[in-house]
Amino acid sequence: KSASKFLMVCALAAIGLNTSFSSMKKAGIRPMIHGFIISALVVVVALLVEMAMGIV
Repeated sequence: KSASKFLMVCALAAIGLNTSFSSMKKAGIRPMIHGFIISALVVVVALLVEMAMGIV
């Protein structure tokens, strides 16, 4: 269990270290807003499915 946590932290750190903030600045705010909306929709759908299954 601790090995999987460690590997997850390493993977997320690698993604973060490879992030080019200048490229993000060039792309603008729209892709960030799009990503946030998609993430929020995934959360809402997951909660609805859990409620339909009686888990929540």
